Amino acid sequence: MRRGPALACLLLLAAAAPSACGPATYNVRAARAFANEDARRAVIDDRAADLDRAAWLADEVLASTPYSPGDAWVAALDLDEHEGERLRERFEEAPPYNGEHEVSAAKLYRVKLEQALARAQAPRPAPAAFARLFDALAALAAPPGGANGASAASDLPAAWQALAENARALAAEERTVERLAAGRPLGAPDTPELAAARARASARRQALAGAQRDVARAAAALRVASAADEPSRTIARDTLRAVSFLLRMHIESLAVAPYVVKQARRVARDDPGYGPAVARAEALSRLLEEQRQALAACAEALTTPARTPLDETAGFEMREGLLEQSAAIHLDAIHLRLNGDADLLFFHQLASPSSSGGINDYRGRTRRLAYDTDPVFMLGARALVTYDFEHVRNAARLNAGFKTNRLFSSGGDIQYDDSLGKLLGLNGLASDVFDLGADLLGFSTSVKISRFTSGRVTEIAVDPVTGRDTGAVASAPFQLLVRQIDVGFDVTKLFPDAADDLYLEELLAGFRAMDYKLPRIFYALRERDPGSGDVYVFERQSPAQSVRSQLYQGGFSLRMGNGEWPRLAPFGDLGLYAGAGPVRYSFSGDPAAPGGANDVDEATMIALSGNLSIGLRLRLTSSLSRLRLLTELSYNVEAVGQGIVSSIQATRRGDETTYTVGRKIDLGGFDLFHGPRLLAVLVL
Repeated sequence: MRRGPALACLLLLAAAAPSACGPATYNVRAARAFANEDARRAVIDDRAADLDRAAWLADEVLASTPYSPGDAWVAALDLDEHEGERLRERFEEAPPYNGEHEVSAAKLYRVKLEQALARAQAPRPAPAAFARLFDALAALAAPPGGANGASAASDLPAAWQALAENARALAAEERTVERLAAGRPLGAPDTPELAAARARASARRQALAGAQRDVARAAAALRVASAADEPSRTIARDTLRAVSFLLRMHIESLAVAPYVVKQARRVARDDPGYGPAVARAEALSRLLEEQRQALAACAEALTTPARTPLDETAGFEMREGLLEQSAAIHLDAIHLRLNGDADLLFFHQLASPSSSGGINDYRGRTRRLAYDTDPVFMLGARALVTYDFEHVRNAARLNAGFKTNRLFSSGGDIQYDDSLGKLLGLNGLASDVFDLGADLLGFSTSVKISRFTSGRVTEIAVDPVTGRDTGAVASAPFQLLVRQIDVGFDVTKLFPDAADDLYLEELLAGFRAMDYKLPRIFYALRERDPGSGDVYVFERQSPAQSVRSQLYQGGFSLRMGNGEWPRLAPFGDLGLYAGAGPVRYSFSGDPAAPGGANDVDEATMIALSGNLSIGLRLRLTSSLSRLRLLTELSYNVEAVGQGIVSSIQATRRGDETTYTVGRKIDLGGFDLFHGPRLLAVLVL
């Protein structure tokens, strides 16, 4: 037995196991093919018809098709890559797919099975040995000296029918429970109608479990069946061939089923009359999953008397779809990604609102700082290799020696990186291997280093009474180096199907570190009315000094959008982080001068940072092409606010005590980084 294909086949069967949320089979290839398609009603209906037909064909083959050992219709169950590609070409350019929607492998198996059954309906030279395939399985399981095996296998038709009836009924009862429970307060007692629906659903689950046990007993009898002589040997091979073909059809059907349901829900949002189609797709998914489990049990059992590994049967001759993804790494899972960037980044400090529009009254200060900077413009390029592993899109990437290449820059430069290993001090292959493991666990790293080298910072005199500027006092060249590191866990990897439904491309929960140094003036403010927390008035100010901000924050960032596959799709980014960091500052003298150390204070700077982006993504190549060319145009805004709480004021009113900030120290405004970005991505 070939170990590689056998392992792939076992992984394939595991991939088709139902999730906690239902029978949805999540797979990299299926997700790439179907997850972000436009919800076109004609395509949904066609794929739903394939699901319906798959369930019907399983019944037809097992319970209604006559069979004799060596029948030609069984031998016709044959589908390899070449035949599969020929069938796919027959459908992909025709309506409703029209070259813009993937033709699922489930359709290919359905068509091939229908062709084989057409042969089974042809006139026979002699009556069939068995009226149905179920009878052949019962005969195979009959031991030479007893009927226990035959009895267990003869129960298979009834168990199969019970699986189907109870799967359909359970889906209907669960929809009833969901409808009756919708909008009810948490913990409220069930109404009589809801309690009855729950009881019916419970009874159906028990009946379904009983049918599953009957299938397991029949499979056990088939596993120990004797096929040493003819015709038992031929029956074992033929039935395994047919059952494995049905099994593969169901596995491929379950790969596309979650996306049929999701897209049907999208259509139903605009057309409530399409709701029954959603319910039917959900019921078909449950039915196909129950049938798949029964087929898998029987197919695995039949490999023993047939003396044929499951991965060498007709159902698994075509090495694509889920089977390819179950092999660890293959050509389709390896991608060369080339990124081109054009960035324009501005820096400003926006003044905090005055008492007329906010809570800070700066009247009394005599100095402020103004930053006049030129924007940073940069053209860059980068290359990296990414891998897809089973169930994980872009699971790992390898920088492979490629680094950010600044093709052109002015006013400074911008660098991007995404290596967690490098942040921890690893180099070369060690860093790449570490990053690969972090990616598989769902961790994401983003490093952005921005350097401004052109501009001036000016100290301006301010009239303490009117708050108006009276003229420049001093000026110096402006230079700024900002390092920002984001490390987060992508929560969407825990619920990929739900993330697709919510148009959630990425949701990172994690850590942000920022480090930069700027000339600052500190302003001490106090509550105008103790305990009110409404307006803070000026108390004193510091001289201008160079201050380093080291901020360590926790929070989240997310991207909403349709992914890379729609032709034209908007997207948006939102991030919010809060935290603190150490700061050294002085309110008198020069902290760098001899003897000035007594004037230097050390405190904890509280910080809040947020980012917001809106953009548009354009796909320039066909969704069916391995070559993908994308462009993204976005405008990004990031704000960082900082301040020091110097005292907390407690105010007691009756039995309640409220706490407000009695004194605080701020910087007179918050830092703003913003600008457009054009990103071009070529994926091979």
